[in-house]
Formats: sequence, C-alpha cells, structure tokens
Amino acid sequence: MDPLWQWITGEDGVRALSFPFLERLGGVRALFTSRHRGASRLVPVGLNLVAVAGEDPGAVAENRRRALALIGSTPDRAVIAGLVHGREVARVDAPPPPDPHGVRAVPGVDGLVTATPDLTLMVTAADCVPIYLYDPHVPAVGLLHAGWRGTAAGIARVGVERLAAEYGSRPERIWAVIGPAIGPCCYEVDEPVRAAMAAAPGFRPGWLRPGRRPDRWQLDLWQANRDQLVAAGVPVEQIGIAGICTACQRADFFSHRGEGGRTGRQAALIRLVGGRRHAG
Repeated sequence: MDPLWQWITGEDGVRALSFPFLERLGGVRALFTSRHRGASRLVPVGLNLVAVAGEDPGAVAENRRRALALIGSTPDRAVIAGLVHGREVARVDAPPPPDPHGVRAVPGVDGLVTATPDLTLMVTAADCVPIYLYDPHVPAVGLLHAGWRGTAAGIARVGVERLAAEYGSRPERIWAVIGPAIGPCCYEVDEPVRAAMAAAPGFRPGWLRPGRRPDRWQLDLWQANRDQLVAAGVPVEQIGIAGICTACQRADFFSHRGEGGRTGRQAALIRLVGGRRHAG
C-alpha cells in the first residue's frame, strides 16, 4: 500500500513531502515544503517562502523558485492565496498579474480551486492546516488554508462546495489530504477560541480536550477539518491526515507557535499534470 506521504529532495538539497495518497490516482502532484536549505540567511535560515521582517525579497524569490521546481513549475505559473484567515475560496483559471516582487497572488482569500493543467496553487503556512483537494474525474484541484478561524468558519466545506459549483465535482469523488500543521499535542487555546470552535459547523466535542490549565483547551484542527470534509460528503476513506505536528518537528518545519512568532513559512503546493481542461 502506498504511504500517505514521503520525502523527496530537489536541487541544492531542498526537501519536501510528497503525497502518494493523492498522486497514485494519476494526473496530480502535491507537495509540502520543509525548512531545509534555501537561500535565507537571516532568522529563520532556510527555505522561507514569505517576506518576514528583515528578510531579503530576493532570497524569498529564489526560495519560491526552488520550491516550485520540485513540483515541476515556475513562478509565472504559480498562484498564491493572499490569506486573511477567512473562508473565501477563489476560482483561478490563469495566473494573475505579478506584484513588484513577481508574486502572483489572489488577495482576500484562503483557498484556491482550478481545473487548469500545469497551474500551481500555493498556500503558505507555519502551523495552520493545509488542505489538499483532488477530483480526478473532472479533473480539478483545490488548496485551502485553515487556521482556527478558517476552521471555525467551515472553510473545508466551502472548498468542497466551490469545486462542485465551479466544475461539477461530486463530493464522493473528491480525495483530500490534511497536511502538516500544529497538532493537538501542542495547540493550546483560550476561552474565546474554544467558544468559536464550539460554534463551528458540525462541532464535535472530540475537537477539544482539557489543557494544562483550567482555562485552556487542546484543539485538534486535524480532526475538526476531517470531520467537516466528511460532513460535506467526502468519504472518510478518501481523506488522509499526515499526522505531522509542525510545532513538534521544528527541525524540519517552521512553527509560528513553537518559535514565538519569529519564523518563516513553508508552502503547500498542488498542480494538475497532463489533465484535460474542464469544458464547463
């Protein structure tokens, strides 16, 4: 049986996780980058993919080029979600115009869907949950960014609904991976976050368990997003959870919480390969 994920290595020792769970279906590549190597020279050293304070934009651009090379793409064929910790998901048919740093972004969204072959979708993260969606029948893909706010707003369900609305995807034909993110072992939240999660679509008590202090709870974003995908109609056996905690595994991944907010970002990437264009 194919593993859910495995390490791959590209130029200059750049490393990422690939997801055979999706790729064995054919017609798709899906990766999650690590912090290994890269051109960054400030804190954090490594394959940082966003312009954190003091970072050289040229180093970020080079890191993105290296990350995209791993998935067989280039910056001019990659689209990044602007990220606002919401639930908006945008359809992308072609790369938007670049900003002054060459970044082709869709502002104000935390998710992207496309049926355009060889257009790479990109979402950055440093603890938030990346959710990969793939309908091999259309074919079409989606990529979502789900922190606690996005999870509380039900972005997983929105992503499934967006694939259905834009491309005619049926939920029972969608496959999904919940990628590396902060795990319930390390994600302790306060009462306002607990209350927001308790009001989230399809809330289950198992998403929260008592924390180390009376006014804290351990939040399981992995399970919450899997439950929301199942509620949206995705078969549970077609959902894989990477089970990798970015806060625990800081030797491999950037972690906002684990590094006190002073850290870089890795990226989730997905690309249709050799697929046909959707006619609708």
